[in-house]
Amino acid sequence: MKLILHYMRRYLRRIGLGMTVKILSAFLELLIPYVLEYIIDRLAPRGQAGPVAGWGLVMVGLAWAVRWGNIFANQSAVAVSRDCTRALRQDLFARTLTLSGSQADRFGLPSLISRMTSDSYNVQNFITSSQTVGVRAPIMLVGGVCVALTMDAALASVLCVLAPVMTAIVIFVSRKGVPLYDRVQQEVDRMTRVMRENAAGVRVIKALRKEAWEERRFQEVNRRLTRSDLTASTVMAIPAPAVQMFMNLGLILVVLVGARRVDSGAAEPGVILAFLIYFNLILHSAMSFNRIFLLLSKAAASADRIGEVLRTPEDQPVLPPAEERRENGALIEFDRVSFTHAGTRPEENADSFAGGRREKCLDGISFRLKRGETLGIIGHTGAGKSTLIRLLMRFYDADEGTVYVDGRDVRTYDKRALREKFGAAFQSDVIFAESIRDNISLGRPLTDEELLRA
Repeated sequence: MKLILHYMRRYLRRIGLGMTVKILSAFLELLIPYVLEYIIDRLAPRGQAGPVAGWGLVMVGLAWAVRWGNIFANQSAVAVSRDCTRALRQDLFARTLTLSGSQADRFGLPSLISRMTSDSYNVQNFITSSQTVGVRAPIMLVGGVCVALTMDAALASVLCVLAPVMTAIVIFVSRKGVPLYDRVQQEVDRMTRVMRENAAGVRVIKALRKEAWEERRFQEVNRRLTRSDLTASTVMAIPAPAVQMFMNLGLILVVLVGARRVDSGAAEPGVILAFLIYFNLILHSAMSFNRIFLLLSKAAASADRIGEVLRTPEDQPVLPPAEERRENGALIEFDRVSFTHAGTRPEENADSFAGGRREKCLDGISFRLKRGETLGIIGHTGAGKSTLIRLLMRFYDADEGTVYVDGRDVRTYDKRALREKFGAAFQSDVIFAESIRDNISLGRPLTDEELLRA
């Protein structure tokens, strides 16, 4: 939750204004049943239409003020949640771009995508609801009980007995929700991975007639996601009917006790009517608490996953310059370099690195390449040809040994300065969903002549 509060702090002024209006609207809403009770018990028996109509207009004015106050506060809450989530996504995206190859492999692309999409959406929902329902519900609950106590202490005692029981149920179940929804998001990661693999490899799947096998594979991850989501939803659905049952039980008791008190002359009919309205407000507020805790459980799990990426430390620092190796005249040199791919987390890519067994991709590789020379490297798939380039451009750091460019350890270069030295054409390239011009320039200020030449 610290992560969510960190981003909400940027908009404290707007949040404060929206919450102030929401609080005032809630207090005005609490006055409406009180005015109704005054009209029924004090003005109506006098038979004077003027005061009744006047106070009726007061009720209309209160209702109008409550409506427009809620509209303003809700719009403010939506704007704050939108801006908070936009900033959160931007920071998450920026951090994702700066993850080292090993860190990106460890998280896994499907997991990074789901953190950017569904996790940020859960956070956005909570930020919105915390400023709307989260403000109104406690005021209506506590305020309704307080006003009810001033109107009829005997009837209000029913609320005082039920409120702690309902609160305990909601809090107990909500504490169970965070780990359950964290598990749901992990299953979403798995399903995203399978979908991405099928979209990327659809030609291979069709050529080898493996559609049925892939359908079964997706069916399995879909089943696991459904089961996890069902478990979380079932547990988090417990408070709603439990709270409603207790509130309806309290409503029955209020009607029974109220009827007896009116019959004995201990209470006025308007008090009972107003009390029933307050009881209904309190019921809806208690249900809103359940919704808030449900969103809180989802948001807490999602915020932890997003924060895990944002808090990931830099694992490729730029080392201080060392003595350059120019005695051999090599432009590029690999000196006894070894490397092992870490892979993704087992829970996010169960098909990779079976049994957790990892083998070295490169083992003690050494060679020198002088300026003007050409070096061709051949080998079977997975032999480490692309890995050599990734180590050279410092997408990864070698486990052992050193890679030199122009006599300097690549770890002593600023990454941008290092990569500006290279022009790379990878085996599988990416076409971005932009124009041909944008795909060629990739943000560089190229002239039309340079683009046509390219």
